[in-house]
Amino acid sequence: MMWLVANRPWSTMVGWLPDVARYQLTLIGEHESLSMPLHTQAAAPKIRLFLVDDEPMVRKGFRLFASLQSDMTVCGEAASEGAALREIAALKPDLVVVDLGLKGGTGLEVIKELHRVHPQIRILVFSMHDEAFYVEQALGAGAHGYVTKEEGTETALQAIRSLMQGKRYLSAKAAAKMTGMG
Repeated sequence: MMWLVANRPWSTMVGWLPDVARYQLTLIGEHESLSMPLHTQAAAPKIRLFLVDDEPMVRKGFRLFASLQSDMTVCGEAASEGAALREIAALKPDLVVVDLGLKGGTGLEVIKELHRVHPQIRILVFSMHDEAFYVEQALGAGAHGYVTKEEGTETALQAIRSLMQGKRYLSAKAAAKMTGMG
């Protein structure tokens, strides 16, 4: 393995170091040195999310929670059906988080179109609607998972990871509604 060695005092190097770099501090005589591999192991690619919700605060909150995850990033967002479909076609995210109620259309139409045109994109519904009717409609349109907003972002983040493993996901509340237990 080839190593890049910088013979500068440690205090001048701290701001220069990449966050993900592996490093080793060694003392050589009176001078500190930093040894770092020239080619570090690449980090696993992040899950690229696209958010579709007509409420700016919901998008902002979801973006914040996703940014705190080491394995996720939000690549785009939209408040309406038309904007969502245009942006998703351009950005090609791994997963779309979609609300059912949107400006200028419905989340169901977004789901149907994504399922038809971009079948490789995973789709998670994140909605205030917890009735079995909505869950059935979303899954029938092509969604891979369903989480109610009442259950929160942590449940949605768990669902995203599950969907990216090729699984389907129904939150506890959505599953209870589907089975008539909720």
